[in-house]
Amino acid sequence: MSKSKLKPADLASPLSEEEFDELDEFLISDLTSEQTLTIMGLDGYLTAMAIGPTTVSPGYWLPGVWGPSEDDTPAFESAGQAQHILGLILRHMNGIIDDLEHDPDGFVPVFGVHRIDDSGSEYIDGEAWAMGFMQGLMLVEQDWQALFDSEQGRQWLEPIRLMSGLDLTPEDEELIGTPQLDEALTKQIPASVAAIYRFWLPHRQAVYERTLAATVQRTEPKVGRNDPCPCGSGKKFKKCCGAAATLH
Repeated sequence: MSKSKLKPADLASPLSEEEFDELDEFLISDLTSEQTLTIMGLDGYLTAMAIGPTTVSPGYWLPGVWGPSEDDTPAFESAGQAQHILGLILRHMNGIIDDLEHDPDGFVPVFGVHRIDDSGSEYIDGEAWAMGFMQGLMLVEQDWQALFDSEQGRQWLEPIRLMSGLDLTPEDEELIGTPQLDEALTKQIPASVAAIYRFWLPHRQAVYERTLAATVQRTEPKVGRNDPCPCGSGKKFKKCCGAAATLH
């Protein structure tokens, strides 16, 4: 495994097929716990982080990748390996964000495949992905309340909730459990992701604009002491708000 030093500029580059496979193998290796997300679960988990209303720092969500307790932290062979794996995860996260920004309707989640041995048939299986997504959503559940309060929002979330197997009623259980039923629900998930992404887009844009405005205010050129005071008094800044004893 490569132990190259992580560079900020590299985080924007998408994972190659080889790097994706490397991350997949690490997540199921002996260095991780049985609670660590698989590559399908990780993709769902990161998608929830990417399409939600708030930006969540990696320091908050990363521990959830490994498992519910500190004992689930991987037994990294070195600091270099830890940095390398973290870089792969962050790049996969950024790849999800980039795909959604460019074409939410074309977003392709990382699903599994259910194989029927006696017939050789294969069915798309989104269970692990959906479980990862719901884990990510519940990490910031309070931020999603507006979606829960929307009937349409609950409908978008329904195939993901059903496939995750969380809090199912007897009626829910009749809608899942066979490869055919699970595949039908799984095929609804990409459209749900695109719809949820668009639902939160105005909120994320508003947050971005507020952040940008605050940044602009902080970076405005300082007023010179002999310039007119920006308060509008007509006095020089040094004779007005620039004087320590002056308040208005």
